[in-house]
Amino acid sequence: MTNIKNIVHPMKKHCFFSCLIAAAILSGCIKEDGEPYTIERTIEPTTLVSSQKGYMYGNANTDVITKDTFELTFNNRNIQDLDVYLGVKSSFYVYDTSHVIQCGYVYSYTDTMPTIKKADCFVFDDITWDKNNNTDSIFFAGEQHKLQFHTNVYIRSFVVTQNGDTCYNGQTLAHETSMPSDVWYHRNEAPAIFPAREGIITATTSKGKTYFYGGRGTVNCYADMWVYDAEKDTWEQLATCSDLYSYSGPAERCYGAAFMYNHSLKNDTLMYIIGGEDATGEATDGGFIYSLKNNQFGKNTDHPKNRSYVQKLNKPTTGLIGFTIEAPNNLGEVHVIGMGMIHDEMSSVTAVETQMFQYNVEKDATLEDGTNYQTWLPFGSLEKEGVTGDKAAIGYYKSMVVKINKSTVIIGTGISSEDKEMKRCGRLFYEVKSKNTGEIACKQLPAPPDEFVARTNATGFYLEYNQLGGSHSNFYVGTGIDQDGNVLNDFWAFDLANSSWKRIRDCSNIVRHGAVGFSILRTDDLVNKGAEPQQRGIVAFGKGYQLDKPEDYTVRNDVWEYLP
Repeated sequence: MTNIKNIVHPMKKHCFFSCLIAAAILSGCIKEDGEPYTIERTIEPTTLVSSQKGYMYGNANTDVITKDTFELTFNNRNIQDLDVYLGVKSSFYVYDTSHVIQCGYVYSYTDTMPTIKKADCFVFDDITWDKNNNTDSIFFAGEQHKLQFHTNVYIRSFVVTQNGDTCYNGQTLAHETSMPSDVWYHRNEAPAIFPAREGIITATTSKGKTYFYGGRGTVNCYADMWVYDAEKDTWEQLATCSDLYSYSGPAERCYGAAFMYNHSLKNDTLMYIIGGEDATGEATDGGFIYSLKNNQFGKNTDHPKNRSYVQKLNKPTTGLIGFTIEAPNNLGEVHVIGMGMIHDEMSSVTAVETQMFQYNVEKDATLEDGTNYQTWLPFGSLEKEGVTGDKAAIGYYKSMVVKINKSTVIIGTGISSEDKEMKRCGRLFYEVKSKNTGEIACKQLPAPPDEFVARTNATGFYLEYNQLGGSHSNFYVGTGIDQDGNVLNDFWAFDLANSSWKRIRDCSNIVRHGAVGFSILRTDDLVNKGAEPQQRGIVAFGKGYQLDKPEDYTVRNDVWEYLP
C-alpha cells in the first residue's frame, strides 16, 4: 500500500500546497496529464481505482442483495417462462459526483473478478440511479433477469467517469441464485419436423430415454418414431412404420398402449405397440414391435420368437393402458395391457373394458395344427372399495397410469365402465402391486379433494427426490377434459408417505388433454449437478389452447418441465 495523508483538488488552496505538489510530481505521485485526483492515499479493498490510468475516485460501500427470487413470465410467444432474477443496491462516495456519467454492475458465472468486455462477463440490463442528489455520494441499484438458477454468480459494481475511465469496486459480491420450486419451466419444443399431436403412444427405457410413436395431428395420424434424451435435452427422429409391416389396418395410429421388453439374448430392447385407433377413430386389435437397437419395425429376426407381430387383442381397443410390472422375489416381469374402449365388430357395440391382460413375450401356446402363437392371459381388474363379486371390477377409457417402482403402478381417472353412455368421468385412483406372476393386489387410494374435477385423457408422472433436507415421494396428475367438455390445466400431487393430496401450480397457461407425461433425471446446464432436486416431471403435446385464446384450440408440440 502507498500512504499519503490526504487528497487535494488542484484548484483549491493552490498556493498553499504548491511546494507539496511540486514534490509529488518529482516523486511520481501525481500523473502528468493533470487528472484532478492525483495524490495517493491508503488503498482500501473498496477503493474506486480507474481501470485505465490508476486514478482513485472514491470508495464503494458494500453491495447488498435486495432481491433473489423467481417468477413466471410470458415470453414473446405469449407462453409462460421461468425468470430467475437478482436485485442489488449500492452507494459510492466519490470525490466529485459531477465526474460520474454512468454506474452499474458486471457479473459472471465463472470469473471471480468480472470486468466489462471480458469473456463470459455481462452487464446488468436494468439500472436506476439518483443523479440529482446533492450529497457527495452516488446511490444506484440494478436488477438482472433470466439468470441461471441455483448457480454461483460473481457481481462487481462500477462507475464510469467523463473521460471514459471505468472504476470498479475492489470487492466482488459472490452469491448463489435461488432454486425455484413448484414451477413449470418451458423446455425446448420438439423440432418443427415433429408435428404437433395428441394421443402419442410412449414408453420409457430403463436408461431414461422416452420413445414416442404415432399420435393424432390436425387431420391424420402418424406412423413415425421419435426419442427424447432428457440428459441432452434433444429430440431425434427414428424409423417410420410403413403399411408393409402393418398387422391390422394402417400402422398410423394414436391412443394405443406400449411397453418395453429387454431382449437380453440379442442385447436389444423391443417396444411393443398395441391397439389404438386411426385418424377416423376406428379401433384396431393389432400390434407390432420396434427394435431400438436396429431402428426398425416388424422384422422377425428381432422378435424373441422370430415373428414380426404380436398376438391380436380379443377385440379392437382404443384408449387403453400398458405397463411393465415386476413380480416380487425375482419371479420375472409381467407386461400388461388393459382397460380402454372395446369395439364389438359383430354388434357394433362399444363398451369400456374392465379387464387387464398379461402378455408373456417368451412363451407360446400351440394350436392343433402345430402353429405356435402368443396369448393374452387375464391379469386382474381394478376393484371398487367395499364391493365384492362381479360388480367390484371397474375399468376406464383414456385412463392414466403412473409407474411408482418396479412392482407398483397407480391407475386412475377416465371414462368409467359404469357409465353405459360413455360420458361420466372418474376421479378415483388405485394402487396396483404385483404379488406373484399374474396376481395383483389392488387398493383404492384416498379420494382427492372435492376441488379435483373428474376427468378423462389426463396425464401424470412420479417423482422421488430430496429437497431442503427431506425426502419426498409423490405422484402427480393433471390436465385432461371433464365430462362437460371443459379442458383443464390444474395439477395435483399425492404424497405416498402421508397419503395426502395437494394442489400444485397449474401446468402453464395452456389447457390441454391427450398429453404425455413422464419423469426424467435432469443433469444438464439447467441445474448444476449438485442441485436438489434433480428429478423432474415432463408434460408435452396434447390438444388445447392458451387461456386467453380459446379460439386457437388445436394440437400442440410444446414441452413443459416441472420442478417440485
